[in-house]
Amino acid sequence: MRFSLSYFTSRRVLLGIIFLIGTINPFTEIEEFRLEPLFMASHYLLFIAGFLLAGRMRMPGSFIGLGIFLVVLWHIPFFYALAAAYPTFRILNDLSLLTAGIFSASSSRNFPAIIRLLLFVAWMGADSVLSVVLIVGWPPYSSQVYPFSPFAATQELPTGLTMFGIMTAIFVYVILTLLKSIFKI
Repeated sequence: MRFSLSYFTSRRVLLGIIFLIGTINPFTEIEEFRLEPLFMASHYLLFIAGFLLAGRMRMPGSFIGLGIFLVVLWHIPFFYALAAAYPTFRILNDLSLLTAGIFSASSSRNFPAIIRLLLFVAWMGADSVLSVVLIVGWPPYSSQVYPFSPFAATQELPTGLTMFGIMTAIFVYVILTLLKSIFKI
């Protein structure tokens, strides 16, 4: 893929770069070691940044599976705790989620609209389950199960609520975008 100046000046790419800079910087990275809601919000921003930075890139449809795998991997409690606790795993986490966004955007372009809609519904459903798990304080995402995790169980509720808020914003954006395209607004 060749990059032209128009690629870097598109609103989508600029927003992706802003999300990336907002997530991967010394202040945010340091605070993520102690604030679980920020750590989870960064997961969303990295994935969305990758999605936006993919531009018009096209990859085979099978890459969606790799994107999904990378996202699911870092939300398994053990790997989540590793990324929360250790810089090496944090780097892998951040790069994986950014790459997952690129893979997901560039491979989903090959799918019909109904499949993309079903993938979106599956994402919202999976995140709803995870946010409920965090809201009820299920301990595997805290230091109660993994002593090396920097997150106490008391951070589970605000993290779940943060997820719910971000998912709501994403859902509203997608619905408004869909309505705009249907009604040519």
